[in-house]
Amino acid sequence: MTIKIGYAQGTCSRCGRKIKRPRPADYAVCDCWEYCPRDHGNGPFGTKMEDYTPDLTPSTYGPIQVESGTAWGDLQHPIRIVKRCPICNYHSAQLPVEVRLT
Repeated sequence: MTIKIGYAQGTCSRCGRKIKRPRPADYAVCDCWEYCPRDHGNGPFGTKMEDYTPDLTPSTYGPIQVESGTAWGDLQHPIRIVKRCPICNYHSAQLPVEVRLT
């Protein structure tokens, strides 16, 4: 059995960020799921999104109807949405991204 020493690194499949952790870590969680993928002056994945609480009324379980063209993102299954960008109204159902470190 070998002992893992040094650092392990991996690349997030969603945002492309390189993550480096001290060994013996095999996995890391990227926090890009909490940030809007659009550039609002801080670069992509630079604006923190706020928590989103879906409307649990049974009549609203269908897709979110966009009337004014402002809401966008993962609108087909609103019960799965966990974050919303306060600037561009992006709705995200993205969960934490696990990155394999080698």
